[in-house]
Amino acid sequence: MTTTTPATTTVPAPSREASLDLVHGIDDKPPLPRTLLLGVQQLLVSNVWLDPLFIAGVGGLSSGLATSLVTVTFLAAGLATLVQTTKLVRLPIVEGPSSAFDAMAIAAAKSGQLAAATTGLVIGAALVLLASVTGALRHIRKVFTPAVTGTVMLLVGLLLAQFTFLEFFGGDSTAADFASPAVVLPAVATCATVVVCGFLKRGDLRMYSFLVALVVGDALAACTGRLDFSAVGDAAWFALPTFLPYGALDFDPALTVTMVVIFLAAVAEAVGCYETTAELTGERLSDRRVANGVAGEAGGSLVSGLFGGFGTTAYAQNLGVVRLTRVASRHTVRVTALVLIALAFLPKAAAVLVATPAPVVGGLFLPAAGSVVFAGITILARVRDDDRAVLVAVLAVMAGLGVPGLGAALTDRLPGVVGDLAGQGIVVGTVAAVLLQVLLVQLPGWVRARSAT
Repeated sequence: MTTTTPATTTVPAPSREASLDLVHGIDDKPPLPRTLLLGVQQLLVSNVWLDPLFIAGVGGLSSGLATSLVTVTFLAAGLATLVQTTKLVRLPIVEGPSSAFDAMAIAAAKSGQLAAATTGLVIGAALVLLASVTGALRHIRKVFTPAVTGTVMLLVGLLLAQFTFLEFFGGDSTAADFASPAVVLPAVATCATVVVCGFLKRGDLRMYSFLVALVVGDALAACTGRLDFSAVGDAAWFALPTFLPYGALDFDPALTVTMVVIFLAAVAEAVGCYETTAELTGERLSDRRVANGVAGEAGGSLVSGLFGGFGTTAYAQNLGVVRLTRVASRHTVRVTALVLIALAFLPKAAAVLVATPAPVVGGLFLPAAGSVVFAGITILARVRDDDRAVLVAVLAVMAGLGVPGLGAALTDRLPGVVGDLAGQGIVVGTVAAVLLQVLLVQLPGWVRARSAT
């Protein structure tokens, strides 16, 4: 997939101080055994299966629809990752379901509106794809300044904290052994292994730090009786994704508008991931590559929606793997993509992956999510001397954290769609950042330019 952006600008390459001392650069091709292991490592940290399992469980989906949701998640994530790393943005990014869609997906599942939600997702993805292909995204991207993308990245990392620590302490806060020593031990050991290996300057232990941590964590989880592969035996050997599993498309104006707004947050998150990856690796990032990447996000979301999934986006936690392991080869991420595609058709193999205990997942996620927080702070540091940009970032971060924290006291007083959106930190923070950027920076700049002519 390519775009026809008429004019292409390029973001200057970051200074060497901003770039990592990479073991493998973006276009490097490590030896095949190493490529395979590094690709699997990226897959383990992505945990793309957790989001659909969460939606299916909370939304009350039947076992058949839950299986379909997990299957299409693997397929859409794999296809989008493969095309992104090969033809489009050409960066070592892993695609997966965006958590920005979770609240709406759960609400639609509970109210029997999944067909309408799918329609809204498809329309939103088509609009974003059209903006990318026609070059309109080039104008929209002017709003995605470091103040906006840095805010989104920081919020992503901070909002990952609650999920990460929930997994870290056992995954189910109602369980009798939640946060017990037997649960916390594998989580601490997993996280500590990633951190200790990450302190090493070079070598295989640093390069494979997340894989080593997985082995350590699973071993301890097995000793405490938390490693359960019983679901593997019940899973089918082969399955195919189901086209429109929730029924025919059903247009609902309110849900469609909501999906378009959520896509704005997902696009801002993706652009932030692209720019952060470019900075970490010293890569030059043009408007055309960004437009290509966003087209890939929209294309992946279209595929996902038509087969019963939700929107895809670039995963920020996988940037943590790049930072900690110093491996940025997009060829290793292609292995991740191929494995994801295979898992879409092999439920039994997918069940092995899903069996990773929650504390081990939390231990893997914690240092990766921490790297996302640091990436957001690093981006925002570029605007520290710009008072207007600082105000945009500060107010948007406060909105993204504060408004959802009010819970039902606020959301119940707002119209249905607005109330649903107000409970999502990423959406609130992104919308606030974009509006503030336009009102405090773009609009005054446009007025000054008009006055000068």
